[in-house]
Amino acid sequence: MKQSIIIVLLSTLFFTSHAQTTYTLSQCIEYALKNHKSIKMSANDVETAYARKREGQSAYMPQVNAQVKWDDNLILQSSVIPSLSLGSFTTPEQVVKFGNQYNTLAGIQLDQMLFNWSYIQGIKAINPGYDIAKTKKMKTEEDVVYNTIVAYYNIYLINENEKLLKQNEERINKTMPIVKLQYEKGVIRKIDVDKVQVNYNNIVTQQQILAANKDIALNNLKYQIGMPLDSSIAIDTNRTNEIVDADNYVDTSNIKNKIEMQLMRKNIYLQEILLERTKAAYYPQFSFYAKYGGLAFGNKFSESFTRWSQFATIGFKLDIPVFDGLRAASAIKMGKLNIANLKEDMALKEEGLKLQMLNAKASMQNSEQSLLLNKENIALAKNVYDVATLQYQKGVISYTEWMSSEYAYKETEQNYLTSLVKYLQAKIEADKSNNNLNIYK
Repeated sequence: MKQSIIIVLLSTLFFTSHAQTTYTLSQCIEYALKNHKSIKMSANDVETAYARKREGQSAYMPQVNAQVKWDDNLILQSSVIPSLSLGSFTTPEQVVKFGNQYNTLAGIQLDQMLFNWSYIQGIKAINPGYDIAKTKKMKTEEDVVYNTIVAYYNIYLINENEKLLKQNEERINKTMPIVKLQYEKGVIRKIDVDKVQVNYNNIVTQQQILAANKDIALNNLKYQIGMPLDSSIAIDTNRTNEIVDADNYVDTSNIKNKIEMQLMRKNIYLQEILLERTKAAYYPQFSFYAKYGGLAFGNKFSESFTRWSQFATIGFKLDIPVFDGLRAASAIKMGKLNIANLKEDMALKEEGLKLQMLNAKASMQNSEQSLLLNKENIALAKNVYDVATLQYQKGVISYTEWMSSEYAYKETEQNYLTSLVKYLQAKIEADKSNNNLNIYK
């Protein structure tokens, strides 16, 4: 008995772990923001920028270095003492060797930069660089959300198409016996029955194609949200059919808040700081240093560790640039031209985003009108088809008239689905251009 219970529990756990999970759009976005590798990489870039920020701030901190050095002068360097004339007496020139065979040096040195324009501007450039990394992470998240929405709606539209095909299949299954009966009575020809069969076969073929496309679309969704491709996933096909009015949906004044514009402004500010850093080649550098240590020497090995003498030094150093062959002037000119190009590029980008926003609004308006019209047409076409079917069954209208109403109904359904695709695409683009992708979360 216990063994049976264990087997049942294990089976339940197995099938539960392998059950297909249904995700809403907001759940897909949440999963993507937590698991997509590009977001993890951008988060690492932010951490790298923070570490670089700490590294840059260290330039103006005191620098302390210790040194221990031991030398064995195998061959001492020779020096020449020139001859000297002392009245009538002249000393000969002599070659002598100064120093000892063994030397040991141990000391510590502190360096403190007091003024360095390059370092100052480098520290100023730290925050913009860190902000750019954070803004790039925001841009990566926006791209991941956008790609997730597109992939999700692609599956949703396939599901909608499957529903239409299923309805068409059910209609044909209901009418096929009627058509065969009409043929047996000699009311219609064999070719008319074959046409219905062809329509049915086409529906089956389209269903098979959609099934294959759905597998591809599901794999694409899993890829876009960072889910392992061997996982099972399904989407929640329930969504609001609310149609948003495009007239009050687009705000061109919101362009300056786009992440792309934020990035370009921050980059220009960073380049302006780096230009000031380039100008540092014309500024003097002023620093302070202090050294303390000991020196031991002797011609015996033991003396190089026992005969110590101390030394200490403090001082200031001023480095004044005089002439660099116009290298800094050329670098400054290139920096100014680079900033000018970036500003022109930002103005061009702003106009491009404005154009994209206005186009998205126009596309959304057109698709909105088309969607509303096709939605109304479906109800009308269904009513016409239902009446035509009833009349055909009673023999009031011909087979051709009935097939014409069926074809019109099917065409109206496809037109609605096409307009729904265009509407969703236009709305997503409008949401992206207006920084509204967060509403999908």
